[in-house]
Amino acid sequence: MRSIYPALATRLSGLLTHLGVGPYAFDDTVGLVSPLLRVHRLQARVVERVAETASACTLVLQAGSAFPGVLPGQHMAVTVEIDGVRHRRSYSPRPVDGRRDRLAITVQRQPGGRVSGWLTERTRVGDVLELGLPGGDFVLPDPAPPALLMVAGGSGITPGYAMLQWLREHAPRTQVTLIYFARSRGDRIFAGELERLSDAWRALRYAPIDSLANVGPADRGGRVLDRALLDTCEPRWMSLPAWCCGPAPLMDTARRIWAEAGAADRLHTESFGARPAVGDAARRHHVSLLQPHGLADRFEATQATSLLEAAEAAGHAPKHGCRQGICHECTCRLESGSVVDLTTGQRLDGEGQSIRLCVSAAMSDVTLAAAP
Repeated sequence: MRSIYPALATRLSGLLTHLGVGPYAFDDTVGLVSPLLRVHRLQARVVERVAETASACTLVLQAGSAFPGVLPGQHMAVTVEIDGVRHRRSYSPRPVDGRRDRLAITVQRQPGGRVSGWLTERTRVGDVLELGLPGGDFVLPDPAPPALLMVAGGSGITPGYAMLQWLREHAPRTQVTLIYFARSRGDRIFAGELERLSDAWRALRYAPIDSLANVGPADRGGRVLDRALLDTCEPRWMSLPAWCCGPAPLMDTARRIWAEAGAADRLHTESFGARPAVGDAARRHHVSLLQPHGLADRFEATQATSLLEAAEAAGHAPKHGCRQGICHECTCRLESGSVVDLTTGQRLDGEGQSIRLCVSAAMSDVTLAAAP
Protein backbone atom coordinates (compact mmCIF):
# COMPACT_ATOMS: atom_id res chain seq x y z
CA MET A 1 0.00 0.00 0.00
CA ARG A 2 2.80 2.39 0.85
CA SER A 3 4.42 2.08 -2.60
CA ILE A 4 1.24 2.87 -4.54
CA TYR A 5 0.05 5.66 -2.25
CA PRO A 6 1.75 8.58 -4.09
CA ALA A 7 0.25 7.56 -7.44
CA LEU A 8 -3.24 7.10 -5.99
CA ALA A 9 -3.02 10.33 -4.03
CA THR A 10 -1.90 12.27 -7.10
CA ARG A 11 -4.79 10.86 -9.15
CA LEU A 12 -7.29 11.77 -6.43
CA SER A 13 -5.81 15.25 -6.18
CA GLY A 14 -6.10 15.64 -9.95
CA LEU A 15 -9.74 14.57 -9.81
CA LEU A 16 -10.47 17.17 -7.14
CA THR A 17 -8.78 19.82 -9.28
CA HIS A 18 -10.93 18.78 -12.26
CA LEU A 19 -14.00 19.26 -10.09
CA GLY A 20 -12.94 22.81 -9.31
CA VAL A 21 -11.24 22.20 -5.99
CA GLY A 22 -7.79 23.76 -5.51
CA PRO A 23 -4.78 21.56 -6.25
CA TYR A 24 -3.74 21.57 -2.59
CA ALA A 25 -7.12 20.48 -1.23
CA PHE A 26 -5.95 16.90 -0.92
CA ASP A 27 -2.77 17.97 0.85
CA ASP A 28 -4.71 20.15 3.27
CA THR A 29 -6.99 17.23 4.13
CA VAL A 30 -4.42 14.47 4.59
CA GLY A 31 -2.15 16.93 6.37
CA LEU A 32 -4.60 16.87 9.26
CA VAL A 33 -3.60 13.23 9.74
CA SER A 34 0.12 13.62 9.03
CA PRO A 35 2.10 16.24 7.06
CA LEU A 36 4.17 13.40 5.61
CA LEU A 37 1.14 12.19 3.60
CA ARG A 38 1.13 15.31 1.41
CA VAL A 39 2.07 14.82 -2.25
CA HIS A 40 2.30 18.42 -3.55
CA ARG A 41 3.96 20.22 -0.64
CA LEU A 42 6.55 17.65 0.33
CA GLN A 43 7.40 17.71 4.00
CA ALA A 44 9.69 15.83 6.34
CA ARG A 45 10.00 15.45 10.09
CA VAL A 46 13.30 15.96 11.90
CA VAL A 47 14.08 12.65 13.61
CA GLU A 48 17.68 13.26 14.73
CA ARG A 49 20.18 16.10 15.26
CA VAL A 50 23.93 15.48 15.14
CA ALA A 51 26.49 18.17 16.01
CA GLU A 52 29.29 18.12 13.42
CA THR A 53 31.34 21.16 14.46
CA ALA A 54 30.77 24.17 16.71
CA SER A 55 28.84 25.82 13.86
CA ALA A 56 27.44 22.93 11.82
CA CYS A 57 24.90 20.22 12.49
CA THR A 58 23.25 17.39 10.59
CA LEU A 59 19.47 17.04 10.55
CA VAL A 60 18.17 13.57 9.75
CA LEU A 61 14.77 13.83 8.08
CA GLN A 62 11.93 11.35 7.62
CA ALA A 63 9.99 12.21 4.47
CA GLY A 64 6.74 10.74 3.23
CA SER A 65 6.42 8.04 0.59
CA ALA A 66 5.85 10.69 -2.11
CA PHE A 67 9.44 11.90 -1.76
CA PRO A 68 11.27 10.74 -4.91
CA GLY A 69 14.68 10.18 -3.34
CA VAL A 70 17.97 11.91 -4.12
CA LEU A 71 21.08 11.31 -6.18
CA PRO A 72 24.39 11.99 -4.40
CA GLY A 73 25.50 15.54 -5.15
CA GLN A 74 22.06 16.98 -5.85
CA HIS A 75 20.69 20.01 -4.04
CA MET A 76 17.22 20.57 -2.57
CA ALA A 77 15.33 23.60 -1.28
CA VAL A 78 14.34 23.58 2.39
CA THR A 79 11.65 26.02 3.54
CA VAL A 80 11.20 27.23 7.11
CA GLU A 81 8.81 29.77 8.57
CA ILE A 82 10.43 32.39 10.80
CA ASP A 83 8.26 35.04 12.47
CA GLY A 84 5.47 34.34 9.99
CA VAL A 85 7.71 34.70 6.91
CA ARG A 86 8.68 31.74 4.72
CA HIS A 87 12.37 31.47 3.87
CA ARG A 88 13.96 28.99 1.50
CA ARG A 89 17.56 27.87 1.09
CA SER A 90 19.22 25.03 -0.79
CA TYR A 91 21.20 22.22 0.82
CA SER A 92 22.81 19.00 -0.39
CA PRO A 93 20.84 16.00 0.94
CA ARG A 94 22.14 12.47 1.17
CA PRO A 95 20.24 9.21 1.63
CA VAL A 96 20.31 7.55 5.03
CA ASP A 97 20.30 3.77 5.52
CA GLY A 98 19.74 3.29 1.78
CA ARG A 99 16.15 4.48 2.09
CA ARG A 100 14.47 6.77 -0.40
CA ASP A 101 12.37 8.50 2.26
CA ARG A 102 15.13 8.95 4.88
CA LEU A 103 17.68 11.70 4.20
CA ALA A 104 20.06 14.06 5.95
CA ILE A 105 21.16 17.63 5.39
CA THR A 106 24.19 19.24 7.03
CA VAL A 107 23.88 22.96 7.72
CA GLN A 108 26.77 25.34 8.40
CA ARG A 109 25.70 28.42 10.37
CA GLN A 110 26.60 31.54 8.38
CA PRO A 111 27.29 34.95 9.95
CA GLY A 112 23.96 36.76 9.89
CA GLY A 113 22.32 33.78 8.16
CA ARG A 114 18.68 33.72 9.18
CA VAL A 115 17.86 30.27 7.83
CA SER A 116 21.16 28.58 8.70
CA GLY A 117 20.93 30.05 12.19
CA TRP A 118 17.37 28.81 12.60
CA LEU A 119 18.20 25.30 11.39
CA THR A 120 21.34 24.94 13.51
CA GLU A 121 20.09 26.61 16.70
CA ARG A 122 16.28 26.52 16.80
CA THR A 123 15.20 23.38 14.93
CA ARG A 124 14.39 20.43 17.15
CA VAL A 125 13.56 16.75 16.74
CA GLY A 126 9.87 16.54 15.81
CA ASP A 127 9.81 19.77 13.79
CA VAL A 128 8.49 19.57 10.23
CA LEU A 129 10.31 21.15 7.28
CA GLU A 130 9.03 21.70 3.76
CA LEU A 131 11.16 20.22 0.99
CA GLY A 132 11.57 21.00 -2.67
CA LEU A 133 12.30 18.41 -5.32
CA PRO A 134 15.96 17.41 -5.57
CA GLY A 135 17.76 18.61 -8.68
CA GLY A 136 21.03 19.77 -10.17
CA ASP A 137 23.69 18.26 -12.41
CA PHE A 138 26.52 18.15 -9.86
CA VAL A 139 26.27 14.35 -9.81
CA LEU A 140 28.39 11.34 -10.68
CA PRO A 141 28.18 9.78 -14.14
CA ASP A 142 26.76 6.32 -14.65
CA PRO A 143 28.81 4.18 -14.67
CA ALA A 144 31.25 5.69 -12.19
CA PRO A 145 34.70 6.47 -13.64
CA PRO A 146 37.66 4.29 -12.60
CA ALA A 147 39.30 7.29 -10.89
CA LEU A 148 38.26 10.82 -9.93
CA LEU A 149 39.28 13.87 -7.91
CA MET A 150 37.22 15.83 -5.38
CA VAL A 151 38.11 19.27 -3.99
CA ALA A 152 36.01 20.77 -1.19
CA GLY A 153 36.13 23.82 1.01
CA GLY A 154 34.17 24.33 4.25
CA SER A 155 30.55 23.19 3.97
CA GLY A 156 31.20 22.38 0.31
CA ILE A 157 32.07 18.89 1.52
CA THR A 158 28.38 18.01 1.87
CA PRO A 159 27.68 16.92 -1.73
CA GLY A 160 31.11 15.28 -1.93
CA TYR A 161 30.44 13.25 1.21
CA ALA A 162 27.19 11.98 -0.31
CA MET A 163 29.15 10.92 -3.40
CA LEU A 164 31.80 9.19 -1.30
CA GLN A 165 29.19 7.19 0.59
CA TRP A 166 27.61 6.08 -2.69
CA LEU A 167 30.95 5.16 -4.27
CA ARG A 168 32.03 3.18 -1.21
CA GLU A 169 28.89 1.05 -1.45
CA HIS A 170 28.30 0.83 -5.20
CA ALA A 171 31.69 1.41 -6.88
CA PRO A 172 34.34 0.56 -4.26
CA ARG A 173 37.06 0.03 -6.89
CA THR A 174 36.87 3.64 -8.04
CA GLN A 175 40.06 5.41 -6.98
CA VAL A 176 39.13 8.69 -5.27
CA THR A 177 41.37 11.54 -4.15
CA LEU A 178 39.71 14.05 -1.80
CA ILE A 179 41.36 17.40 -1.01
CA TYR A 180 39.41 19.16 1.74
CA PHE A 181 40.19 22.70 2.91
CA ALA A 182 39.05 23.88 6.34
CA ARG A 183 40.45 26.20 8.99
CA SER A 184 41.35 23.30 11.27
CA ARG A 185 40.28 19.76 12.09
CA GLY A 186 37.75 21.17 14.56
CA ASP A 187 36.11 23.11 11.72
CA ARG A 188 36.20 20.18 9.29
CA ILE A 189 32.71 18.74 8.81
CA PHE A 190 32.66 14.91 8.93
CA ALA A 191 36.29 14.91 10.13
CA GLY A 192 36.00 11.64 12.04
CA GLU A 193 33.86 9.93 9.40
CA LEU A 194 36.28 10.87 6.63
CA GLU A 195 39.27 9.60 8.60
CA ARG A 196 37.54 6.30 9.33
CA LEU A 197 36.42 5.97 5.72
CA SER A 198 39.96 6.59 4.51
CA ASP A 199 41.32 3.93 6.86
CA ALA A 200 38.72 1.35 5.80
CA TRP A 201 38.62 2.10 2.05
CA ARG A 202 41.98 1.64 0.37
CA ALA A 203 40.76 3.27 -2.85
CA LEU A 204 40.31 6.62 -1.07
CA ARG A 205 43.25 9.01 -0.76
CA TYR A 206 42.25 11.71 1.74
CA ALA A 207 44.17 14.99 2.01
CA PRO A 208 42.79 17.30 4.75
CA ILE A 209 44.30 20.76 4.35
CA ASP A 210 44.35 23.34 7.15
CA SER A 211 43.91 26.81 5.66
CA LEU A 212 42.91 29.86 7.71
CA ALA A 213 41.14 31.36 4.71
CA ASN A 214 40.22 28.05 3.00
CA VAL A 215 41.73 29.20 -0.30
CA GLY A 216 42.96 32.69 0.51
CA PRO A 217 46.37 34.19 -0.08
CA ALA A 218 49.24 32.18 1.34
CA ASP A 219 50.29 35.01 3.65
CA ARG A 220 47.04 34.53 5.59
CA GLY A 221 48.26 31.16 6.78
CA GLY A 222 47.75 27.57 5.71
CA ARG A 223 48.10 25.96 2.29
CA VAL A 224 46.14 27.04 -0.74
CA LEU A 225 44.78 25.37 -3.85
CA ASP A 226 47.44 25.56 -6.55
CA ARG A 227 49.07 23.34 -9.14
CA ALA A 228 51.84 22.31 -6.75
CA LEU A 229 49.31 20.99 -4.23
CA LEU A 230 47.38 19.19 -6.96
CA ASP A 231 50.57 17.62 -8.32
CA THR A 232 51.42 16.37 -4.83
CA CYS A 233 47.99 15.00 -3.92
CA GLU A 234 47.01 13.62 -7.32
CA PRO A 235 49.62 13.76 -10.12
CA ARG A 236 46.97 12.70 -12.67
CA TRP A 237 44.65 15.62 -11.85
CA MET A 238 44.66 17.11 -15.36
CA SER A 239 43.38 13.88 -16.90
CA LEU A 240 40.81 12.93 -14.24
CA PRO A 241 37.20 14.06 -13.94
CA ALA A 242 37.01 16.42 -10.97
CA TRP A 243 34.22 17.67 -8.73
CA CYS A 244 34.80 20.87 -6.74
CA CYS A 245 32.46 22.58 -4.28
CA GLY A 246 32.96 25.36 -1.77
CA PRO A 247 33.05 29.13 -1.35
CA ALA A 248 33.34 31.43 -4.35
CA PRO A 249 37.13 32.02 -4.01
CA LEU A 250 37.73 28.29 -4.22
CA MET A 251 35.59 28.07 -7.34
CA ASP A 252 37.47 30.96 -8.95
CA THR A 253 40.83 29.38 -8.19
CA ALA A 254 39.79 25.95 -9.45
CA ARG A 255 38.30 27.28 -12.69
CA ARG A 256 41.44 29.30 -13.39
CA ILE A 257 43.81 26.39 -12.72
CA TRP A 258 41.85 23.92 -14.84
CA ALA A 259 41.40 26.46 -17.65
CA GLU A 260 45.13 27.27 -17.73
CA ALA A 261 45.83 23.53 -17.87
CA GLY A 262 43.48 23.10 -20.83
CA ALA A 263 41.30 20.77 -18.74
CA ALA A 264 38.27 22.98 -18.03
CA ASP A 265 35.91 20.39 -19.53
CA ARG A 266 36.92 17.88 -16.83
CA LEU A 267 36.00 20.18 -13.91
CA HIS A 268 32.50 20.10 -12.40
CA THR A 269 31.74 22.84 -9.89
CA GLU A 270 29.03 23.80 -7.47
CA SER A 271 29.32 26.92 -5.34
CA PHE A 272 27.38 27.67 -2.16
CA GLY A 273 26.74 31.36 -2.68
CA ALA A 274 28.20 33.99 -4.95
CA ARG A 275 31.09 36.33 -4.42
CA PRO A 276 29.93 39.70 -3.03
CA ALA A 277 29.12 42.38 -5.58
CA VAL A 278 32.01 44.83 -5.46
CA GLY A 279 31.18 47.24 -8.28
CA ASP A 280 30.60 50.99 -8.16
CA ALA A 281 28.00 51.69 -5.46
CA ALA A 282 27.51 55.25 -6.67
CA ARG A 283 26.60 54.41 -10.24
CA ARG A 284 22.90 53.63 -10.50
CA HIS A 285 21.15 51.79 -13.32
CA HIS A 286 17.45 51.60 -14.23
CA VAL A 287 15.99 48.09 -14.19
CA SER A 288 12.65 47.00 -15.66
CA LEU A 289 11.49 43.50 -14.70
CA LEU A 290 8.63 42.54 -17.03
CA GLN A 291 6.07 40.27 -15.37
CA PRO A 292 4.03 37.57 -17.16
CA HIS A 293 0.82 39.58 -16.62
CA GLY A 294 2.25 42.46 -18.66
CA LEU A 295 3.16 44.93 -15.95
CA ALA A 296 6.73 45.73 -14.98
CA ASP A 297 8.54 46.15 -11.68
CA ARG A 298 10.82 49.16 -12.03
CA PHE A 299 13.69 49.92 -9.67
CA GLU A 300 17.27 51.15 -9.53
CA ALA A 301 20.32 48.98 -8.95
CA THR A 302 24.02 49.57 -8.52
CA GLN A 303 26.95 47.34 -9.39
CA ALA A 304 27.47 46.75 -5.65
CA THR A 305 24.31 44.73 -5.00
CA SER A 306 22.49 41.82 -6.60
CA LEU A 307 19.41 42.48 -8.71
CA LEU A 308 17.31 40.50 -6.23
CA GLU A 309 18.47 42.64 -3.30
CA ALA A 310 17.88 45.82 -5.30
CA ALA A 311 14.35 44.74 -6.22
CA GLU A 312 13.52 43.84 -2.62
CA ALA A 313 14.94 47.15 -1.36
CA ALA A 314 12.54 48.91 -3.74
CA GLY A 315 9.56 47.04 -2.26
CA HIS A 316 9.17 44.35 -4.92
CA ALA A 317 9.01 40.61 -4.26
CA PRO A 318 10.45 38.71 -7.25
CA LYS A 319 10.10 34.96 -7.26
CA HIS A 320 13.19 33.40 -5.70
CA GLY A 321 14.32 30.44 -3.67
CA CYS A 322 17.77 29.68 -2.32
CA ARG A 323 19.43 33.12 -2.81
CA GLN A 324 22.62 31.18 -3.58
CA GLY A 325 22.39 30.74 -7.35
CA ILE A 326 21.56 27.04 -7.01
CA CYS A 327 17.82 26.51 -7.33
CA HIS A 328 17.29 28.77 -10.42
CA GLU A 329 13.83 29.86 -9.26
CA CYS A 330 14.73 33.52 -9.80
CA THR A 331 15.83 32.91 -13.39
CA CYS A 332 14.82 35.67 -15.81
CA ARG A 333 15.52 36.42 -19.46
CA LEU A 334 17.89 39.29 -20.25
CA GLU A 335 16.06 41.39 -22.85
CA SER A 336 18.59 44.23 -23.04
CA GLY A 337 21.56 45.62 -21.15
CA SER A 338 24.48 43.98 -19.36
CA VAL A 339 24.87 42.15 -16.06
CA VAL A 340 27.72 40.35 -14.32
CA ASP A 341 27.30 36.81 -13.00
CA LEU A 342 28.58 36.95 -9.41
CA THR A 343 29.38 33.23 -9.33
CA THR A 344 31.75 33.33 -12.30
CA GLY A 345 32.58 37.00 -12.85
CA GLN A 346 31.38 36.65 -16.45
CA ARG A 347 29.73 39.67 -18.09
CA LEU A 348 26.54 38.86 -20.00
CA ASP A 349 25.43 41.19 -22.75
CA GLY A 350 22.57 41.35 -25.18
CA GLU A 351 19.27 39.64 -25.56
CA GLY A 352 17.80 36.25 -24.78
CA GLN A 353 20.23 34.94 -22.17
CA SER A 354 19.05 33.48 -18.88
CA ILE A 355 20.27 35.10 -15.67
CA ARG A 356 19.60 34.55 -11.97
CA LEU A 357 18.56 37.64 -10.04
CA CYS A 358 20.20 36.53 -6.80
CA VAL A 359 23.69 36.20 -8.32
CA SER A 360 23.62 38.95 -10.96
CA ALA A 361 24.45 42.65 -10.70
CA ALA A 362 23.56 45.37 -13.21
CA MET A 363 26.37 46.80 -15.34
CA SER A 364 24.04 49.10 -17.33
CA ASP A 365 20.36 49.90 -17.63
CA VAL A 366 18.64 46.52 -17.87
CA THR A 367 15.34 45.08 -19.09
CA LEU A 368 14.44 41.62 -17.85
CA ALA A 369 11.51 39.25 -18.42
CA ALA A 370 10.37 37.12 -15.49
CA ALA A 371 9.62 33.47 -16.12
CA PRO A 372 5.89 32.62 -16.23
